[in-house]
Amino acid sequence: MGDNKEKLQALKCPSCSGDLVKSSRTYYDDDEEENVTVPLAKCVQCNTEYDQHTQEYYEVFADELTADRDSTIFKLGLKGNLKGVQYEIIGRLRYQDEEEYEKATWDEWVAVNDEGSYHYFVEEDGEIYSYSEYTPESIDLESNSSYIEFDGRNINKSDGYKARIVLADGELPWQPEIGEAVLCYDFKNGGKHYTIEQSEEEVSITQGERVTHGEIIEAFNIESFKEIYQQTVKKRSEFQWKSRIYLIGMCLSFAAAVFSCFSSTPVKGVMNTKQILTSNEPVRDAEGTVYSSQVLYGPFEISHGNALYDVGFAVNESVQNFSLEWQSIRMMLVSEKRLQDTIKDGINNPAELKDLFEEIDAMPEPVESFIITGDFWDEEGRDSDGYWHESDLSFSNDFVLDEAGKYYVYLELYNNKIRKPEAVLVEISKVRGYRYYITVFIIFFILWGISKIRSRSYNELPFEMSGM
Repeated sequence: MGDNKEKLQALKCPSCSGDLVKSSRTYYDDDEEENVTVPLAKCVQCNTEYDQHTQEYYEVFADELTADRDSTIFKLGLKGNLKGVQYEIIGRLRYQDEEEYEKATWDEWVAVNDEGSYHYFVEEDGEIYSYSEYTPESIDLESNSSYIEFDGRNINKSDGYKARIVLADGELPWQPEIGEAVLCYDFKNGGKHYTIEQSEEEVSITQGERVTHGEIIEAFNIESFKEIYQQTVKKRSEFQWKSRIYLIGMCLSFAAAVFSCFSSTPVKGVMNTKQILTSNEPVRDAEGTVYSSQVLYGPFEISHGNALYDVGFAVNESVQNFSLEWQSIRMMLVSEKRLQDTIKDGINNPAELKDLFEEIDAMPEPVESFIITGDFWDEEGRDSDGYWHESDLSFSNDFVLDEAGKYYVYLELYNNKIRKPEAVLVEISKVRGYRYYITVFIIFFILWGISKIRSRSYNELPFEMSGM
């Protein structure tokens, strides 16, 4: 708005009449924990800087904030019939969120209806809203410093934000200036969208609802967009169907994973036969005395090779209570064949077995098929919250066993108190491969997310509007 002379005068520094140019300043942002560069308008004569809270800033950066002004389906002079009401587009305003350094704009197209009342079509983030002027049953803007009373509900004033005009075109209800500030409140009430715009001179209230691009194209008979919009609807539908298929795949793979986790076949006879090699043998170290025990269970039959198994350990408190103590466990799964090849006739001799397992880590070829370590513990104490008691009396792990056959379980136990070796329960179960289903679930989840995003992007911004 205004002639060229007024525009040139507007780009002068109000302090010294020097020229205003684009500039920037870099500072360290404590919240982002990095250097941030922000744009500024700067006077070349007195070096005064104007940030996004000043009118001068928007005058200088108006070209950048309106570079995509043609990316819209609306245009001045457009006429149409939406839901039985005739409209003509007569003006346009573009706003920028004052708190944002980067571009954060939306367009407000001003229309008049067949009754001569103003109407507004708002384009924001690829969505369109249709607003009309609204008179509330009750409103109080001033009585309370914290909120606005609006039709019986309170709107927090802290939710308000300032918008700055960066583009004004056509016939408008007033004569706006570039950089002019408006205090805005956006909220929903009873399923409707409301906006309160408060400037220095007046307050306007509008009520609206979202409309689709298809409705606008049909209402205003915009032929240039009809065909490409139909292609967009088709694409959107394709991505919606894909997302549904991927969602079904997610559900099925998740159900299969859950079923696999809770379906297992126990290996029988793991603890039926045992040899106690040592029992609570004192071992002294820098921290005091601990008690060491060695137990060999087996042999027992594992009937399936190249399969996933789970081994679990728990304290059997029916044998001995576990209170304010700890126990460290090392378990080896050893095949009968490897054990016989290593120890020959000493497989039933506790002394020879004890010597073998004490030296097993130093052997050139591994005898064991699988090793797992873990701990049981029980603790109590007091802190600022009072008395506490915590314990962990079980643990488990899974492993893949290559070969079926007869196996032994060797347990090496270390306790800070004397404990019965048989107070440790050992269970081995064949389980289904749930990890495969989890992987499939993740793949379906990624594909579902991509399809949902693509579907929404087609819904919010259905076609490339620039250059049309």
